[in-house]
Amino acid sequence: MADAQIIIQLQEKIKTLEERLRALEKEQRMICEDILSGSSKEHMQQRLLEKPTEKLQELKERLDEKIKIEI
Repeated sequence: MADAQIIIQLQEKIKTLEERLRALEKEQRMICEDILSGSSKEHMQQRLLEKPTEKLQELKERLDEKIKIEI
C-alpha cells in the first residue's frame, strides 16, 4: 500500500510540474513575441493586469506568513 501511495503522489507531482512547465513555456513565448514586436513593456503590463487578483492576494498572504518582521 505504501508503495502504491508513493507512486500516486509522484504521478501527481509530475502532472503538476508538467502543467507549470507548459505555463512557463507559454509565458516565455509571449515575452519573446513582445520583445520582437517592440512593444514589450505595454504587453507585459497588460498581462499582469489580466491575471486574477485572487491569486495575487493569495500570494501576498503567503508572503506575509513567511516574512514576519518583529519590531
